[in-house]
Amino acid sequence: MPIPHHSSLKLLQVARIGRLVGIRGGLKLHIMSDFPYIFVPQALFHTKSSFVKELRIQHYDATKKLVIFEGFTSRESAAKLVNVDLYSTLEESRQMCKLRENEYLWEEIIGVNVQEEGENLGIVCQIERIGALDYLIIDTHQALIEQGMPRSFLIPNIDQYIIELSPQGIYTRNAKSLLEMS
Repeated sequence: MPIPHHSSLKLLQVARIGRLVGIRGGLKLHIMSDFPYIFVPQALFHTKSSFVKELRIQHYDATKKLVIFEGFTSRESAAKLVNVDLYSTLEESRQMCKLRENEYLWEEIIGVNVQEEGENLGIVCQIERIGALDYLIIDTHQALIEQGMPRSFLIPNIDQYIIELSPQGIYTRNAKSLLEMS
């Protein structure tokens, strides 16, 4: 079944195509996903490019992170793909990624309310990886802003602060102190 045109879907960036390598259309792949195993022959990805809407992997060397796409098997044709971003939809990502229990894609967490002892601290507006740690960037709840609290703050995704994290809600401990110190 064909999927709707990408402009009507939320696309998640999973990689950026880099420089040309060799004469057979090889391209360096800069992976932006926590799930590098999704890059396999026959995997299909979307682009926002004006000349190609989808790219299917013909060959992928995971060690060297080199990719060849179907229909772009010469140096000249592959040169058009340099700096093109690869995307998947949220649903495609859920199907491709092997998530463990209580593990979610970042996009499933963005927009979720953050609660501490029944108080709404705000919503997750973004997630950023700094070093090996993910930080939830929180847009502070308006009632707390009116009390003089900062408009946003960060919560590290570690057990000291996160009790439960799911697309239904995030429950914290000690996170309000992070807000107060921000």
